[in-house]
Amino acid sequence: MDLDFKEDQLAIEAHVRMRCGWRDMDEISEEEYLEYAIEYMQENPFADEPVMLPREAISYDRLSGEFTYWKRIPRTNFYWEPGQFWYGMRMSLWCNYVRIGRFRRKIRSLAEYFGLIAPAY
Repeated sequence: MDLDFKEDQLAIEAHVRMRCGWRDMDEISEEEYLEYAIEYMQENPFADEPVMLPREAISYDRLSGEFTYWKRIPRTNFYWEPGQFWYGMRMSLWCNYVRIGRFRRKIRSLAEYFGLIAPAY
């Protein structure tokens, strides 16, 4: 399904209203909206990966319909929102650590399998 962002928001709203008996958005509770919006998003996947530019990254949140802009150190995975440099660096370091940690476990399990190192247990 090839939609632009405004059409995507309208489609989500229409699906939620349809599942709620075409009630007005003011009458739909937040729980109902979340349930049916997530249902729609699962049925209709949308490319939600960030757009990477040399010094910025932009992402689209389907649930809220908002865009998030991050500054970026070129050729790295370090991001921050304007005015939140240190918080962004801390979160980037944590996410990179988690990603590398998972990769290390895979390497270790392969090395154990082939008998290159002793098992950890």
